[in-house]
Amino acid sequence: MKGNMVFHYRRPSGRAQVSGAALALVLACTVGCLPEQDGEAAAPSKTPTASADPRSNGVAKLSPGEIVSRTRKAAESASYLRMRAQVTDQGQKYKLDFRFAGKTKATGWFTQGSQRVEITRLGRTIYLSGNKAFWKSAGGSSAVRLLSGKHVKTTATNSDFKEIAAFTNRTALLTDVLKSTKGWKKGKPGNIRGVPTVVLYNGRGDTLEVAAQGAPYPLLLGGTLGDRLEYLEFGKPVRIQRPKGPVIDVDAMG
Repeated sequence: MKGNMVFHYRRPSGRAQVSGAALALVLACTVGCLPEQDGEAAAPSKTPTASADPRSNGVAKLSPGEIVSRTRKAAESASYLRMRAQVTDQGQKYKLDFRFAGKTKATGWFTQGSQRVEITRLGRTIYLSGNKAFWKSAGGSSAVRLLSGKHVKTTATNSDFKEIAAFTNRTALLTDVLKSTKGWKKGKPGNIRGVPTVVLYNGRGDTLEVAAQGAPYPLLLGGTLGDRLEYLEFGKPVRIQRPKGPVIDVDAMG
C-alpha cells in the first residue's frame, strides 16, 4: 500500500492522469499501522515523566485497548481540531497541516519534496490548488499552463479526486490511524505542551500519547524515522471559506 496515489482531472480535450503524494496511505502504513500482536515489547527509553494530577480524566487506569477506543471517540466528537504530520517513506519526506470545523469543513496543505497542494472542503465541494512543481510532475507543462495559480473545483465524491479528497475526511483518517485497539502497552507518563499524557507503545516502535486531563484526546502518534502525527487545537474555532482566485470547475466540463 505504498507509492503514489493516482487521481484524474478532466480537461476540455479529454482526461489526463495526475499522480499526487500517497500521504493518506503513508500515514496508515508508517505511523498508523496498529499491529494485532499481544506479545511483550520494550518500552521507549526516553519518555518524559509527569506527576499525578487531581484533574485526571481517569484514562490512566484503563486498559490500553480501552484508552485507544476512548481517545478515538473523543477526537471524533470535537467540533474543531488541527492535524499536522511529518512522515518519511521510501526516502520521500511528506508534511501536512489541516484544520477541521465539524465533519465536512476542512482546509490545509500537504507537501512532497518541492511539491505543495492546498485543499479546502466546504460540504461536498473540494477546492484543490497545486504549485508549479506539483502540476509539472502531475501533468507536464500543459498542466502548469492550465492550472497554475488556479483552484480546481470538484466534489468529495468525484471518483477522479477521491484520494486527494480523503485528506479532508477527518473521521476516515483517524479511524485508519487508530483502527485497532490491540498490540498496545502502557509506558511511563508523558507531557505534551504542558498537558500530562498516558503513553502507549507497541512492538513496531510506534507511540501514542493521550491527554490525561480534560477530554482524552489523542495528542501525538510517533513512529520510526522521526515520523509524527499531531492532533492539537481541539475546540479552537476556525473559519473555513471558499478560497480566493480563479476557479476551474472540472465537473462542469463533463
